[in-house]
Amino acid sequence: MRVLRILFTGFFVVVLLAVGAFFGAREVLLWWASRSLTQAVAELARTQVKGTYAQQCQRLVGSNVFTAITPEYQLRFLSNTEYALEVVCGDTVKEPILISRKQLPILVSKVPGSSGILPTAPLSGVRLTVFAEQLAILQEFIGYLPAFLVRERAVVLSQGAVLVDTNPAELGVGPSTSCEGYGYICCDSQTQMGAGESLTGAQNCPTACFSSCISRPVLLSFTTSPFLSPQTRSLTVASGGTVSFHYVADAGKAELTVVLRFGDGQQTQLQGATGSVDHRYTCPTATCQYTAQLELTDSWGVSALPGKLEAVAVTVSGGV
Repeated sequence: MRVLRILFTGFFVVVLLAVGAFFGAREVLLWWASRSLTQAVAELARTQVKGTYAQQCQRLVGSNVFTAITPEYQLRFLSNTEYALEVVCGDTVKEPILISRKQLPILVSKVPGSSGILPTAPLSGVRLTVFAEQLAILQEFIGYLPAFLVRERAVVLSQGAVLVDTNPAELGVGPSTSCEGYGYICCDSQTQMGAGESLTGAQNCPTACFSSCISRPVLLSFTTSPFLSPQTRSLTVASGGTVSFHYVADAGKAELTVVLRFGDGQQTQLQGATGSVDHRYTCPTATCQYTAQLELTDSWGVSALPGKLEAVAVTVSGGV
């Protein structure tokens, strides 16, 4: 009994130390990250006062020497952890001048949604968090995430003053950046479907920027016997003849449901990433035209986008 008590006490002490280390590290890392951003904003202000990039902007814009170009400075995130200090030389210069690239401290990331800090804006800021990836794994493992484990800290520039650990309802405006810079993912329109929050107007992904992407099922091949023409994806068969349809698809880890519509009013449903089915075509007239169509839907309810491979034109020559 005494040994068990000692073991239990030791385990309890270890747990307390681990919990204390977690919360302590969380506060230290957030303080370090917010201090780094504050120093970066101060560096931008010093650079602006020096006017180092004014002449360079003048050359890039190529304007008349009597027309003054006022460079604009920004702290723009390139991902959830990397950001850049940049100079924007008016609307005619697409690429900003890079002052320096910086990285948030390890295990710290920007909360998705904001893009950076604009010193010229009345209100501009970002929100930071820590252990985001680790907590996401924990949430997936246990099914939920206790709210007290999540800690965020806002770094906001308001009227030239940096406010740290504030929680404003809005973070103001930020520079235009890539989908990754906002903390989202640019979904492939052919193989993925956007899920969660969406964002329009990202530099590299104006219409498909989402907080997450779901893989669509993809049709790899859809062939027939007798063989179809690969150029026209068509074949001809006599009335009463049988066509064998074969498909191969990829749905990742999801289960796949396949609906094959033969074009003559009949259809069949199949399961799985591969399958074959025979169908007998008839034609009461001299010639009949049918289009066999394949539809893929996975167990999450996500459908494949229609393309050229999903259809086969079947010409049936009648007996009259």
